[in-house]
Amino acid sequence: MAELNPPVAVTLHVLLALLGLLGNTFIFLVHFLDWLKTRELNPCDFIINCISLSNIFLQGTVLFNEICFFLFTVFYSQDWVVKSMVVIMSSLAFCSLWSSTVLCFYYCVKIINVNGAFIHKLKAKLPVLVPWMITFSVGMSWAAGLPSYWDLYRESPCPTANYTGNITSLISFKFKSKCVCLFQMYMLVSGAAFLIISFTAGAIIYSLCKHMIRMRRNNEGSGSGKINSHLSAAKTVTSLLLLYLFFYGALNIIFNDTTEVGSLIFSLCFLAVSGFPTLNSIVLITGNRKLINTCKKIFGIRSAAGNTEVTVTTY
Repeated sequence: MAELNPPVAVTLHVLLALLGLLGNTFIFLVHFLDWLKTRELNPCDFIINCISLSNIFLQGTVLFNEICFFLFTVFYSQDWVVKSMVVIMSSLAFCSLWSSTVLCFYYCVKIINVNGAFIHKLKAKLPVLVPWMITFSVGMSWAAGLPSYWDLYRESPCPTANYTGNITSLISFKFKSKCVCLFQMYMLVSGAAFLIISFTAGAIIYSLCKHMIRMRRNNEGSGSGKINSHLSAAKTVTSLLLLYLFFYGALNIIFNDTTEVGSLIFSLCFLAVSGFPTLNSIVLITGNRKLINTCKKIFGIRSAAGNTEVTVTTY
């Protein structure tokens, strides 16, 4: 069976973890310092902070899992260790994914221009609804992840590894579900999030296109700045959609019954999942005026004159 070289795998996971932890910690610290000044946190910043916290814990857990898998096989070969890692990683991955889904829903409601009492009431109640939506997302994520501790079993037990102080032979096994439905439930949870993200992204892009066409048709003097801000928002949402598509594809392969833990394809997909928090932080930073301006100040980069562009993430 083709396997990923342990030193290479650990090095890649460490690099991804360092970049992800740096980016997500930066997001959290910027908003936290801003909160210390104003004692206020708008719903969008609250959602982004929840995503960054989920990403920090997810990336740290994935790094710990991979180091144990490649370097400490005796410890990792214990059932309770493997199952605990699956529960924590799957729950945190779902937390990040569904918090991002809430963010896309928030963008959609704030941007789309639809006449109707329901939409106007929804926009007005968003600040109250967002904490409840995040709470529901986190609760549902852990409710989906926890059953795996009691449901999963290994098809072939791990061979006892003889620890010599060096890298031992890699563990290879397949996870099986006692109820034969756990992985299907995982795909349902992640698939539902992906469908919501796809729908909201499509609605946002459609609404922005209609808005740009209307502004050009009316030859509005201030249209250029608004169109640029809406284009920036559309790029951010599209980047998030592509990232979630990439993440969803990797999860599909990992949760597939035929994929063997320790195989090359499993290790590569796990690297993709490990890189998700890193790429997520980059998208969130580049799509948020406050974050990108702070980043420019740190690196001594001067912003464009005035920098009046307002992206969707500043609502």
